[in-house]
Amino acid sequence: MDLNTIFFGGLALVSLAAFFYLGKFKASKAQTERDDRITWSKRSFSFRSCLTIALGIFLIFFFLSYLGYN
Repeated sequence: MDLNTIFFGGLALVSLAAFFYLGKFKASKAQTERDDRITWSKRSFSFRSCLTIALGIFLIFFFLSYLGYN
């Protein structure tokens, strides 16, 4: 085992421990019962518009690579 494995393995363990420790705390009533909350049930983008945007981005990168811009 080299030092890289030990360092990043330890970093992963510390991150997981911090995540599970902080995960048990709940937001206060002032944060959860606000008037200007985001409505997560409302869809901002349709599936078709997301596919269109993804296809456009793909085509831009494809043509840029075709023209020689790496």
